[in-house]
Amino acid sequence: MTSFTRVGTVLAVASMVGCQCTGMGGPWYDSATEDVMTVSEAGCVLSSKYGKVRVTGKKVSPEGGLLAAIGVEGQWDSFGSRIKWSNGVTWTKKVGTEELLTELRDLKDKHSDAMGRIDALETTVTRLSSCCNSTSPGTPTSPADVDALKQSLDDLSERVDLLNKSRTGPAGRDGYCMTTPNTTEVYVPKQVFVHNRYTPTSTCTGETVNDDGCRWSFHMEKVLNIRVGDTLVFWRHDSKVHDLWEFQTEAAFDGCDFSKATLRVGSTEFASFEDTRNYTMTFTAAGDHFFGAKFPDSMVTNEVKKRELCWDPTDPPTGAVAGQMLGFGEGSKITIRVLDPTKEEMVTCPLYDPSKYGVKDGKAADSESVEKLKGTVAALGRQLILAEARTAERVREQGQSGLTLTRSVEQGSDAYYEPSYGSMGAANIHNHANTHHTIGLGEFGAVLNGVQFTTRHNDYSLVQPDPTLSPDDYKSEWPPKASAIEGPEVPPAVLGAGTVPEQVAEMREWFKAFHTQNKTHRNYPDYFKPVLCYLEGTWAEPAEEVAEPFNSERHHIDADSWMDLHEKLNFMFNNGQKHILENLAFLPTAIRGIREGTVFEPREAQWFYRISCRPVKNDIPTERFRVKNDLHVQMKQYKPATRKELGSTPHALFEMNPKLQADWAPGAKWKRGATTMEYVDELMSDIPGFDGPQASLMTDESFGVLCETLNGTTTLDTARYTRHFSLGHIDAMGRTAKRRGFNDYLFAAQTTHPKVSPLTTCGNPDFDGRNTVAPDPVDTARQAECQKITTREGCTTTWEAAEVKAAEGAKCSWAGAKVGCIYKKCWTQRWSYAIPLEVVYLTPLLKWNPYNIEYHEKKTPGYDAVKKMTTNTGLSPGTPFKGSRQDLFFRTPAELFKDQLHPDPADSSGGETFVEDKNGVVRKTRASGTWVFTPEIEGVGAVRTRYPVFPVHEHGNTVWKEAKAVADLVMMKDTNADVREVINEARGGGFGVELRLGGGGHDHYIKIEPEELEQARAGTKTEFLKISDTRNAHAHTVMVVYDRTAKKWNLKACNQNNNFVPCPASVIASGGCASSPVNCCAGKCPDGHFYLAPPF
Repeated sequence: MTSFTRVGTVLAVASMVGCQCTGMGGPWYDSATEDVMTVSEAGCVLSSKYGKVRVTGKKVSPEGGLLAAIGVEGQWDSFGSRIKWSNGVTWTKKVGTEELLTELRDLKDKHSDAMGRIDALETTVTRLSSCCNSTSPGTPTSPADVDALKQSLDDLSERVDLLNKSRTGPAGRDGYCMTTPNTTEVYVPKQVFVHNRYTPTSTCTGETVNDDGCRWSFHMEKVLNIRVGDTLVFWRHDSKVHDLWEFQTEAAFDGCDFSKATLRVGSTEFASFEDTRNYTMTFTAAGDHFFGAKFPDSMVTNEVKKRELCWDPTDPPTGAVAGQMLGFGEGSKITIRVLDPTKEEMVTCPLYDPSKYGVKDGKAADSESVEKLKGTVAALGRQLILAEARTAERVREQGQSGLTLTRSVEQGSDAYYEPSYGSMGAANIHNHANTHHTIGLGEFGAVLNGVQFTTRHNDYSLVQPDPTLSPDDYKSEWPPKASAIEGPEVPPAVLGAGTVPEQVAEMREWFKAFHTQNKTHRNYPDYFKPVLCYLEGTWAEPAEEVAEPFNSERHHIDADSWMDLHEKLNFMFNNGQKHILENLAFLPTAIRGIREGTVFEPREAQWFYRISCRPVKNDIPTERFRVKNDLHVQMKQYKPATRKELGSTPHALFEMNPKLQADWAPGAKWKRGATTMEYVDELMSDIPGFDGPQASLMTDESFGVLCETLNGTTTLDTARYTRHFSLGHIDAMGRTAKRRGFNDYLFAAQTTHPKVSPLTTCGNPDFDGRNTVAPDPVDTARQAECQKITTREGCTTTWEAAEVKAAEGAKCSWAGAKVGCIYKKCWTQRWSYAIPLEVVYLTPLLKWNPYNIEYHEKKTPGYDAVKKMTTNTGLSPGTPFKGSRQDLFFRTPAELFKDQLHPDPADSSGGETFVEDKNGVVRKTRASGTWVFTPEIEGVGAVRTRYPVFPVHEHGNTVWKEAKAVADLVMMKDTNADVREVINEARGGGFGVELRLGGGGHDHYIKIEPEELEQARAGTKTEFLKISDTRNAHAHTVMVVYDRTAKKWNLKACNQNNNFVPCPASVIASGGCASSPVNCCAGKCPDGHFYLAPPF
């Protein structure tokens, strides 16, 4: 220890009138040391051995010494004639009845305050116990309920802390009645000072501590008695420079033999009082300790002379060393005798609440009640941990990791008219192309590994985990540093085209090549670079302030603290309002466990999310993207939209062809059926977790089994986001291949970042009979060592991480009387989770500047000058922007685009904008940032540069999977006989089946009745004469035949009218047509219908 919490001062103020301070010198009573000390006065400046202070009115301010160093301030109390210091210490001018009455008044006030806190504490415990002990099997606790319970536990913990800080008695020490179970009396420890004053003024005897402390130099008995629990403070009180040593034996102490001593503190740390440095020791057991002083090596080189300070001047050394003395012999050594407290020194704990905590007959409250209270709180903490786990698991079972909803502003006649994962666009994507690095993205809800949260308005920046930082540097900040992603270069053919109109014409051709994916027209991949942006989240260690998740030029979380954020959210939840700037995010908090070594202190965590990006190493052909077949999104449009039509709107959500990069070829077909590793896995595996891009973690060996890549060829690098892996040994189902989560679309990365909340577990698969991994011989020996221990109290052996293979530590653990003491390894891990969000193609517009318009960085002289303080700046040649900047990024010649797309209300990209170039010439420009779709380009059209590819939470739900299966059966164009059989079977039975009579430019529909369908399938009747519905003012009489082998319906013959007259057999046999006696044909209709098909 190098400091202590309470510092005594010997200052007082007797009376103050203006700047006149009189009657303030003399003895003062110190409540911290329970002793009297002396102060001298000179005007309004008071002096003591602890430094000088100045008295101004009621304010007492240190001007130097220890008081100024520890930063205390004093307040003069004229009623009590005392100074109250900000660290809780009180100094009273006199010692007598008045001071004792003042102390009693303080005790009474503090006791009343403690009683009030306990009343509130009992109410909270009762309410939480009633809530959390419910055994009802109803719906799991909602996130809102869990947050309420967490808040209640926070309040409860705060009240227990306040209870622990209540005074125990006249000694004025805090919390000692809470430290020892089942006791009503405690010893209140003291601080005892030892120093080396050169000129003695008094003698210290026994354990008495007087004004000058216990000075070892002139302590006649050389023994100082203190009590177990006391803190011994060594001070060097003048310019006498020396080290402090503790002798190992009494003999070494008697002979000043420093070869058998331990250096406790050197002279540079053990400085004078004025430097406020000291050395402290607290003793927890009775016994003798021997201390002595020696000159430091820097002051004296002769070993004999170094020891001289320790020799007693009344008994100087003789012999060969006698003549080497310097004359400084002072006997600077002392024996500290630590004794147990006596009965008379014990202090009685105060009465907190005898009636409520089982204390009868007015006896003092024992701390057993407090221990029971702590046990109750610990149980509530465990219940909250389980409630959080249960809620997360319920969310996982309801769907996969992915986006849930966006903010709704409308509804309609059918459910699908209300937004799901998109409102103004998929995840509410929109344009902020007027900015240099900002990607427009609104609020949305999401789930990551069972954690449900809602974002603020995102509008994220084009940044990536800084690739230049080492793992240690990357982990030095929270959130970790990010760096901007630079846009691609401008094609040299554009820069070399000549005039601005010629450059515009050439740039159109490059956009045309990208839009049509024609590398022959222009080899575009080097100039249209894909970037994968992703949503990332983790449980972070608690902090008072809310960490801004990621940089946005337009939005930030509008809350000063987590409490402020939760209060604002609850207020909004209560009235259904919204934050006008959409700057509030629902980020849950959780109790993740109980801190190691305690049963009472919860390990809290706060949810953290961010959106970041990572440049993709290879080009991504846009033919890899396909609009997801989500009918509710297609039906929600102004008119029902085909997937192709939907793809030309911001509402489209895309999926990527799963073929791996090595298997990809232009025109590759989409494979139907289950897959394992997909192309998205390759993209995500390049994204680092919170250890940074340069990190590598080959350390996931939980429960003794090392994680490997899916093919089992190498150890899995968990520093990057993966979802598929394998184990070196088969599991209970005979498999080695795994996927993150129980049934989830989840990418996870391990980290060692200290701000990410860790979880620890212990176990030993080597000895549980279920693992095929051969036990390590060292573990086997330790298992035997633990098994020899027969008591719970003895089962406490531990091993550090450096001593344990493939784990962060190990221990002997008591498993109950039947099992006894067993050996367990322990693993501590930190993880984060991610899902892909969108692929953004960066274009040459980010760097193309044909008008040479100056760009002004923030905090430069030209930044504010870009925009005049008028509402129409940039809208006319007379009020142009003076250059460009991050949020006014207009440099693209307006001639590149034909027109502006119809923007949504969040779009800030603007139309034609006037900007002044470096030469003062006003140019007509358009936004140069990133678009969802560019405005229409002459001869090219609108070019899409953003492809949302995020997973949807509901897609992991069984109901959704069933609905998608039905949609495929109804909508797919597959003519596979097996699919048709499933359709016929699903649509048959009590409903029959409907056939489409196709060809001829229009269709008719024919109903096969349920009984006819049964006859056809059974083979009892396979030919039926039917009449179609009426289309184009006519109907047909048709003869249909069911082919039981091919399981399909065929058209045998067709009449041109609905007279229910069959086509003659002779016409059918000829395979031709006839107009009389019936206008009919074999195998087709006279107006061109020629086949039967299901109605899709």
